[in-house]
Amino acid sequence: MLFHIIILGGGIGKRMKSEKTKVLHEIMGKPMINWVIDLAKSVPSKSITLVYGKKGKELRDTFPGIKYAFQKEPNGTGAAVEVALNKIEDEEGNLIVLSGDTPLLSKESLNDLIKYHKNNNFHVTMMTFYPENTSGYGRVVRKKDEIIKIVEERDANLSEKKIKEVNGGIYIFSLKHLKKALKQVKPNNAQGEYYLTDVITIIRKAGGKIGGFKNKNALELKGVNTRKDLSDINNILRNKKIEALQNEGITILMPDTVFIEPQVKIGKDTIIYPNTVLRGNTVIGTDCVIEPFVYLRNKKIPSGTTIKSGN
Repeated sequence: MLFHIIILGGGIGKRMKSEKTKVLHEIMGKPMINWVIDLAKSVPSKSITLVYGKKGKELRDTFPGIKYAFQKEPNGTGAAVEVALNKIEDEEGNLIVLSGDTPLLSKESLNDLIKYHKNNNFHVTMMTFYPENTSGYGRVVRKKDEIIKIVEERDANLSEKKIKEVNGGIYIFSLKHLKKALKQVKPNNAQGEYYLTDVITIIRKAGGKIGGFKNKNALELKGVNTRKDLSDINNILRNKKIEALQNEGITILMPDTVFIEPQVKIGKDTIIYPNTVLRGNTVIGTDCVIEPFVYLRNKKIPSGTTIKSGN
């Protein structure tokens, strides 16, 4: 099965307090949006379309083989998807919607969502999760196992706000059902926006089947809305990289002080001392010693080499 994929990257990101569009802020040495683009490219697809807004003009034509859709006004996720659908001629098939500010979502979880969608013949399948703090998230309202609707927090009543299952913002839609439902979405909410989540209720009322795949790893759906979120996700991915290297036979002393970007390769029995920064396409051979306060970017270090402090 081939999918059309839409990536929502047009958000203003007010809480970032930046002149730069949110999805261009770097995580582990590359823009946030690059993580999501890489994820999208891991799925067999007919097309990938990136939605960008006024601040994101520098996104256009950055990624070869990707379509671009301009969202003139930040008037909601429903409007963003509708803009992107203008780039998709197919009336049949399936569409994946990804969020440009959730860089932790794994290929494994996305594939699990796809399998769940296929195996149950849903018209819509959305990814849900259970965060420690539900504040700010749309609540998933179910009747037994069936999803009835998604209620954004600002529009939720007291009973709905107590729901622990929330919307992860990742979806698979039947293109035919989505295109028809989007025409019926109205901005009748506290934000005055066109919510993509409103199509859930519309499609269900038309006889559609709605599924909710529960991602047990809530961290994967952590979004970036603030500079604090940005640093938290940097730390999560930094720790993941360091742990992977340790499992490959590299000694990393005081790992909390070490920064190693994803593309860096290090041979076994190499020792990395504290306060070291390794970036870009740096390749370090086996049995090396990288002393404290070393900064390397796009360097090739032969096996058996000692890099002294300050280099």
